[in-house]
Amino acid sequence: MLPVLSRLSLAWLSALGVAAVIIAGLIYSITSGNGPGRVSLSIDGMERTARHEPAMAARQTPAANQTATGTPGLRLAPPTLRDANEAAMETIEGAEGEDFLLYPDEPDYADNGDNGGEIVITIAGAGPKATPVTAASLTRTRAAKIPGPDPILLRATPFGKAPRIGPDGRKAMHVYAAASPEQDGAPQIAIIVGGLGLNSALTERAIDELPAEISLAFAPYAKDLKFWTQKARDAGHEILIELPMEGYGANVDALGPAGLLTTQTREENLQRLDWLMSRFGGYFAATNYLGAKFSTQDEAIAPILKKLNDAGVAYIDDTGASPITGGRQDGGVIASVDRIVPPAPDPSRRNAVRRELRALELIAKRDGAALGKTYAYTTTLDEITAWARELEERGFVAAPASTVLQRQASRH
Repeated sequence: MLPVLSRLSLAWLSALGVAAVIIAGLIYSITSGNGPGRVSLSIDGMERTARHEPAMAARQTPAANQTATGTPGLRLAPPTLRDANEAAMETIEGAEGEDFLLYPDEPDYADNGDNGGEIVITIAGAGPKATPVTAASLTRTRAAKIPGPDPILLRATPFGKAPRIGPDGRKAMHVYAAASPEQDGAPQIAIIVGGLGLNSALTERAIDELPAEISLAFAPYAKDLKFWTQKARDAGHEILIELPMEGYGANVDALGPAGLLTTQTREENLQRLDWLMSRFGGYFAATNYLGAKFSTQDEAIAPILKKLNDAGVAYIDDTGASPITGGRQDGGVIASVDRIVPPAPDPSRRNAVRRELRALELIAKRDGAALGKTYAYTTTLDEITAWARELEERGFVAAPASTVLQRQASRH
């Protein structure tokens, strides 16, 4: 029998051995990315501590109506618009003169897009890692890329580079427009999906799953706009920039710090427009966010349209309120949206989306072309994707918004 001291020594040695195994396991777990390690990364001069996670490919992609961290993303609420020649359809009642729809718990531009779930952790010298990457829809045909911003078509402003007409006369509205579909006599339907960049998952869905003929409009306050707009152009989508404008019944704070207001002077609004136009490049047109009140006042909207035109940028209005929309005016090349497709965050609005898509078909049959606009919501994207897949079978052709814009302009 071993002495008591020897038995105690063996027990201590055994305990030390077990502890060593546990410590080694923890070290391996941390360094392999499977443990509760924490990594400190610099964000805009501040230190932010983040959990060290497994490789992106092994992580679950967030739901389409959530941000990458699972928190609800920012949404944009569109105005309602009705075509007088069509049967009345379902509406959401609002205050008199109100030009937008509101949904519960709907954030707006007032928080500048600073949603905690959208913070991107970057390392100096590395590109943005904004979202999980998912495979593009296999049903989509590969489209030609839209060219990126041409330095010749940019001018310097105090806020960054903004569009200009090139010395050779080239304009953004032509250079960055998607190719028109072949003219076979079929009615053309174009749709703009707006509010992009504010929710990473929905933005990626719109870029990857919608047909390339669908035009995409990006919010000026979104993060990583250079990354997202390049991704959209590479997928064949022509892009627009959204201009927040004053509407009826809206809190002006909801338009963000660069909102265009009737209470501002001409010079103040033009300075804000410079800031907005410098957020990213490669867009062929601008479009309003809200703006029914701003668009009805010629002294407010006219300088904006002139500056866009002088920059070679077209304009697409969805308020129906401006008396100068719908063609080639002194203020530039302008188009007017025929229908607003309802933003549908859940399946309860599915039928409303289908009715407005059907209304676009009726308008296209009557006029030869129709232009719709909507905002990036889960069910809306689902329905547009399914609808576009069968569009050709029903005798229509999907067209980029620039094609319908030029068609409207040629009639005036």
